[in-house]
Amino acid sequence: MKSRQEVIKAFAELPEDITTRDIAGATGRGVPGVQNWITHDKTFPGESAPPRGRTKYRSKTKVLEWYLKQPFAGDDRPGPRAMSQTARQVQPELERMNIKELAGVLGVTPAAVRHHITANQPGECADPFPAADDDGRRPWPQVRSWLLRHDDPLPEPGEAGTRDWAEVRGWLLRNADDGQGRPDAEGLTLGQRDLIERARAAKAAGAKIPAEWLSEVLGIEDTRKVGRLLRGAPARTQPARLRPTALARHFGLTVSQVKHFERQYVPEEYLYPFPGKDESSTRDVEDVRAWLEKNNKLPETG
Repeated sequence: MKSRQEVIKAFAELPEDITTRDIAGATGRGVPGVQNWITHDKTFPGESAPPRGRTKYRSKTKVLEWYLKQPFAGDDRPGPRAMSQTARQVQPELERMNIKELAGVLGVTPAAVRHHITANQPGECADPFPAADDDGRRPWPQVRSWLLRHDDPLPEPGEAGTRDWAEVRGWLLRNADDGQGRPDAEGLTLGQRDLIERARAAKAAGAKIPAEWLSEVLGIEDTRKVGRLLRGAPARTQPARLRPTALARHFGLTVSQVKHFERQYVPEEYLYPFPGKDESSTRDVEDVRAWLEKNNKLPETG
């Protein structure tokens, strides 16, 4: 999302009659966000000129006037830049968070987080907001790195259409020494995760990153592991821990069944209770599998 002054400047460079994509680009809201205004807000300006095929046009003056009257257009509205300052400083207890939890950590409303997700969808922008897992949670290192990147974008290509490697290398290493917090399950710090996320974004933008250099900087000799990290593939073919909804889906159960096992098979009454959950309400998948098999609770297949 752009600041109020950035939006005004962007609109000044547009023609008198503008398209939905023009509005999306000038406001930084993304096409889905603008379509939502058009569909659900009756005060949004109507068409100002005959359509050309399926392309519709609206008066940029009226659209800008409408936009500047909206609560979200205020200068105090936290955008990616303001949120990145908070993201750099906080140390969340949870590694994976839903929208409400992310909003709490970043000091914004859930609607603000939801906006950045909607405005930065895959296919709509070069560097989309990190995707959620089956349980609606996003890894904090990925979200943190996304916010930091949007305060510090990848250097643009030169006149020849290529990026200077020295500039790209400096950008990749910007936060690599950040050792805040304990290493994750892969043994990587937040700074190393930021480097990996930046490398993924740079590769998606067409930048070439030497695999040997990346392996050396990360201190990982196994280039296959480095490749897996760049692809964002999990360390194991099965997820390590899942919350109730994803756990139920994983084993072909219902959420009610999982909650029943949790309430019924407690340590106080059973020698082999249902596996306990951690502070994030996740359970070890293999522990749950072993319990289901031992108690003949796995649903029949075929």
